[in-house]
Amino acid sequence: MWVLYIAIGQDVMSNFRFIEKNVDVDKILQQVLDNPDDWNAVSKIKNTAGILKPYGFLPLTMAMVRKAGDDPKNTQLQQNTPMYHKYTEIRKWLKSYKCHRHSRAAFFKLKPGGSVGRHIDDGKYYLTRDRYHLSLQGTYEYTVEDEMHVIEPGTFFWFDNKKYHTATCISPIDRLTFVFDVPKSKTNP
Repeated sequence: MWVLYIAIGQDVMSNFRFIEKNVDVDKILQQVLDNPDDWNAVSKIKNTAGILKPYGFLPLTMAMVRKAGDDPKNTQLQQNTPMYHKYTEIRKWLKSYKCHRHSRAAFFKLKPGGSVGRHIDDGKYYLTRDRYHLSLQGTYEYTVEDEMHVIEPGTFFWFDNKKYHTATCISPIDRLTFVFDVPKSKTNP
């Protein structure tokens, strides 16, 4: 039994914590798929920072900056985007896990064979936040340090984003995932 426990990444030293697998994400996914133009909306939002014309970034809550040059990694300021109220299904889901008081939150898309480069989420903002993913579509390999897991749609997990991590889409369709941060707490899922 212990070997299986370690194999699924649940030992106390793991860089992952799998909260639930086989989450029914159909309604959430359908709402995203029904609104393809929203992937371009980020470029029209004012007082934000970061890449504003990426392939797959659909923010619901994102960093707010006061002036050009402010580093989004160091600001605690955030704002809901115009898409926040539109995506009711993910907001219902967040509330069901008591994560509706989240910090930054966005849908991310990654092309088949595409990858997110190895990085650490550093900066003052991340020091007080925990990072979660809810996988919606596609299969991807997620690696934190030297620990890798294959993530299937419907997987809700935490990972240690203060360590080097990367993702690679290994399915023939886009990987769609919902990524969000919540203030650190002993009661987090």
